[in-house]
Amino acid sequence: MKEKLEFWLDKWARRIVEREKKLKRGLRILRTESGLGASGIPHIGSFGDVARQYGVTLALRDLGFKSELIAYCDDRDGLRKVPRGLPSWLEKYIGMPVSNIPDPFKCHSSFGEHMSSLLIDGIEKAGIDYKFQSGSENYKKGILDKQIETILLNSEKVGKIIKKIIGQEKFVKALPYFPVCENCGRIYTTRAYKLLPKEHKVLYVCDQEFVGKDSKGNDIIVKGCGHKGEAKYLKGDGKLSWKTEFAARWDALRIVFEAHGKDITDSVKVNDRISKEILGWEPPLHFVYEMFLEKGGKKISKSIGNVFTPQVWLRYGSPESLMLLMFKRSGTIREIDVRDIPSYMREIDKLEDIYFGKEKIENPREEFNARRLFEFVHKLKPPKEPSVHIPYEYLVELAGIVPKKNKLEFVVRKLVETKHISLVNEKVKEEIKRRFYYANNWFNDFMKREKIKIKLSDREKDAIEDLIEEIKKTKDGKKLQYAIFEIAKKNGIKPSNFFRLLYLIILNQKKGPRLGPYIIERGKDEITEKLKKII
Repeated sequence: MKEKLEFWLDKWARRIVEREKKLKRGLRILRTESGLGASGIPHIGSFGDVARQYGVTLALRDLGFKSELIAYCDDRDGLRKVPRGLPSWLEKYIGMPVSNIPDPFKCHSSFGEHMSSLLIDGIEKAGIDYKFQSGSENYKKGILDKQIETILLNSEKVGKIIKKIIGQEKFVKALPYFPVCENCGRIYTTRAYKLLPKEHKVLYVCDQEFVGKDSKGNDIIVKGCGHKGEAKYLKGDGKLSWKTEFAARWDALRIVFEAHGKDITDSVKVNDRISKEILGWEPPLHFVYEMFLEKGGKKISKSIGNVFTPQVWLRYGSPESLMLLMFKRSGTIREIDVRDIPSYMREIDKLEDIYFGKEKIENPREEFNARRLFEFVHKLKPPKEPSVHIPYEYLVELAGIVPKKNKLEFVVRKLVETKHISLVNEKVKEEIKRRFYYANNWFNDFMKREKIKIKLSDREKDAIEDLIEEIKKTKDGKKLQYAIFEIAKKNGIKPSNFFRLLYLIILNQKKGPRLGPYIIERGKDEITEKLKKII
């Protein structure tokens, strides 16, 4: 019997559909969910959480089902750490909901909105479609009211579930709800100790403490102010504990799938049981993924300063290359670095060659996975014909010699000369422009060197003066190339040494393209100005 091949995202979509049919929930829309952290600068791992759910969403749609991704912003969470590099005055807001903290950049209504907007920007630039949900707004609008009340009315049972799974006894006595202290504004220093169900209130005291981190990464003890008060739990005066909040929104929004990182597995296990046993909602199907690490094995973090954002990736690589990072494997630990981006750009081209039959793979499973992966990185809308393939490194090389004016024309001409392309039309030009954007950014950010200091001998000065005169009267690049040889010999300079000197002056490097034609292409005025300055 022939083995049925199935890509990993399709496998999860199939499992979701089979499960929903068995549960007989009859959902019109199959919703996946990803939490958007709003307490620090979102990194590539934060983006990965969204991308993985989106991949499953696409696979569900491909099976013929309506599906949407809910991007749920956790902007009711409290600030525990001031991310490195942000102003120290934020330390006074540690413990307060991020939606209640001023935006240090003064462009959004709150700290939380600013941070979540950074991830949303990356998501949209990658072409991911989603439905946005704000935790703060949902609490205020009453979206979670039914779930909050059910959880609080069953708080004793909730406390026992939490204790049994993770050994935490805190919620055996305290309610799994954090009011915002009306005196100091903090949320993690409060302890709700009594439920008043008829009034939809909890009584609380602000007497807890926790360890936060200041803007330099040092531990600081954050203590409650001692205030006693009451909070309306249906008016957004607080939030559910993380140990119950996932379950509440899964039930309220009818979520059927949510992948999660290995670091929150225990919290997910607790929420699964609360969702099922307290709220009566069969929890979403999950798969567990590993974290991205820096080269060297250090965890990428939004709070300790080693933030590798999706925007950084998209400065040097295409959205497809970023989606390739997310979709090529599901659960393995991967160390990543910005220097990996060119290899992902090359891999996209290789996948395209396999997809269009230009490259053959003997193993049927590997070929199937490569073709399906190519479709997913293009969000199941792959191109109908192959694109132009140009080595990333060669475009970086061209970025080092490109003139200030008419850059695209220069690059296209060079690609034709070197036979990287043959047909030139508007579509090809647009693709070259897109690819050169990434390579040019790479060159400017990583390849540019400090200007090499040059000392000229009298002979070299005389030779350069002769060259300036030759450039003025010559329009032919080949003739100018020959003239450079003759000028070197006339002034008693070895031609190879003279060419090296000219490359240093013009390009700040020891070698480059054929110099005569390049001077004409780049612009005689610009080159003669450089030569005049050096002498």
